[in-house]
Amino acid sequence: MPTPLLADLIRSGAKVKEVRRPGDAPEPGYRPSAALEDFVRVRDLTCRFPGCDEPAEFCDIDHTIPYPTGLTHPSNLKCLCRKH
Repeated sequence: MPTPLLADLIRSGAKVKEVRRPGDAPEPGYRPSAALEDFVRVRDLTCRFPGCDEPAEFCDIDHTIPYPTGLTHPSNLKCLCRKH
């Protein structure tokens, strides 16, 4: 996002939320924490299926390599809409 546009949004009252990059350690369990879920949604922006532009806020967070073989870690998580 261009800096001038960001500044205009902030001046107009838009809420800014800091999203931190999660650590390198995988999280325990199947479900990602709220912080990890926020990070994945901000990173992906849309459904990761090729050609799909469904916003990430309406997608599920899915493991690329199925759990428990695949870890609950940003490198193994992606947003996918219910269609994909």
